[in-house]
Amino acid sequence: MGWEGLPSLSILRAFEAAARQKSFSAAGRELNVTHVAVAQQVRRLEEHLGVSLIYREGRGIALTEQGERLAASLSEGLQTIRSGVEEILNADRERPLHVSLTPSFAVSWLMPRIGAFRAEYPDIELMLNPSPQVIDLKRDGFDLAIRFGTGKWPGLESEMFLKSNYVLVAAPSVIAGKKIDEPGDLVALPWLQELGTEEFAAWVRAKGVTVGTKRDIAHLPGHMILSAVRDGQGVAYTSRLFVDDDIREGRLVLLFEEVDGDDPVGYFLVRRPGPMREPLRRFHGWLKRQAKAGDAMHGI
Repeated sequence: MGWEGLPSLSILRAFEAAARQKSFSAAGRELNVTHVAVAQQVRRLEEHLGVSLIYREGRGIALTEQGERLAASLSEGLQTIRSGVEEILNADRERPLHVSLTPSFAVSWLMPRIGAFRAEYPDIELMLNPSPQVIDLKRDGFDLAIRFGTGKWPGLESEMFLKSNYVLVAAPSVIAGKKIDEPGDLVALPWLQELGTEEFAAWVRAKGVTVGTKRDIAHLPGHMILSAVRDGQGVAYTSRLFVDDDIREGRLVLLFEEVDGDDPVGYFLVRRPGPMREPLRRFHGWLKRQAKAGDAMHGI
């Protein structure tokens, strides 16, 4: 389909806003037009495509399957356009650097070091978003994500900067007098699991253990997990990077360790393909230097 066969941008914007807001009225306020105008634009789009995109649901609206698909494509496309325009209009040094990372990584590794970055680069403004959710770098406008895994995220460039296995640990008091030889033995212990994730339970199931309706699970924000496990509140599934000193000094007991398979695991710096703008290039390099300094300190 050539450009002449596409609906106008105003029609597409009206539909995208209505789909996102789930309301013609809210979309109208966002676009500074009436809700009637938005509804008319959406009807024109449906007529142009020959399919139904939206239907009434209660006091609001909902999307058909075709509507969901188109809304997702438009959201990504408009964000790409928005990002391109912003990069031209805003000087690189004036736009904050948006970084996504897990709460546990933020508290345990980055925050103790972030003062050094600010001292070295006082002109770079950082906006950190600690969340267990995996965000879409393109759609959500993030410059960088720090993710744990094997580095295989389609359409993105990734570079490992901290190698670390995942481990299951507990305070000595939690396992005192208990025999923990197999993953199934963990079912009888209290668990600490990061809010919004199923990593602990998924690991146990992957070992062939039936979890059933286990209720002795505390779901905590990521930044509270390590404090809770050190206080003896349960077993935690976490990166060895964060608890290596605790294991070495006896504050925590290593129960199981997930060793490397075919692909090494660890923390990766993940970004969109293409050249890095200057603030990102500096932060990216600084993170790698900090990781290398930590490895040298531990003799890695």
